Amino acid sequence: MQQQSTAERVAALLLAFGQRDGEDLGVSDLARATGRERSQVSRMLHALERGGLVEQDPRTRRYRLGWSLLVLAAGAGDAALLRAARPVLRKLVARTGEVALLSVQRGNRSLTVLREESSQSLRAGGWVGRSSPMHCTASGRGLLFDSDDDLVEALTADDLLAPTHGLAAPRDLGELLERLDTERRRGYAVASEEVEIGLTSVAMPVRDPAGELIAVVNTSGPTSRLITRIDEAVLRLRAATSALEGALSRVP
Repeated sequence: MQQQSTAERVAALLLAFGQRDGEDLGVSDLARATGRERSQVSRMLHALERGGLVEQDPRTRRYRLGWSLLVLAAGAGDAALLRAARPVLRKLVARTGEVALLSVQRGNRSLTVLREESSQSLRAGGWVGRSSPMHCTASGRGLLFDSDDDLVEALTADDLLAPTHGLAAPRDLGELLERLDTERRRGYAVASEEVEIGLTSVAMPVRDPAGELIAVVNTSGPTSRLITRIDEAVLRLRAATSALEGALSRVP
């Protein structure tokens, strides 16, 4: 797996707070959430505290996001989409037993913006803030459903040349376009063993009231569990995306 830069490690640490609905978190909690050593996390937290981006409760010694960061975040992202998606993802996890994620397109990447955990899986799928190639992930290909061939080529050209993806990933533009054509017709994308060995994901687009593709909902889990339950996952995803689109249609 590609090593994270310092900026990516700090971003993952900050985004871990968003998974716990404002709950104060200890160093051990954050180390588990980010897959980092406690000493690394502690050093990053001290630096972020000096910058006003996190605050430590003097009594419990646990951390929360600082006001400076919260003020900056108030104007970022699509708050209505995130609010509507959280209960939908929770219900999806309850019904599938697998991790559920919401992803959006940022440049030529699929960006995970919301994640709900499953008790059955520790790290399946992307963490919040992780960006992934679009050609070899279910979320990425789901986000490409409305893109014409020229745009697909532009968004994936660099990544198709990368030798770091799984053997099941599309190897050239022709193979990618064939796979996309099949997935568009059936209305969902499946990526199994493409970006990570042992991982299978199923994704379905979410559209706003005007019909624009704005996000995808994705369920991910170990291939050994999920590969034989694709049809069930599709039914659950269809219900989830329908519920999310309905909620968005009621937003003033």
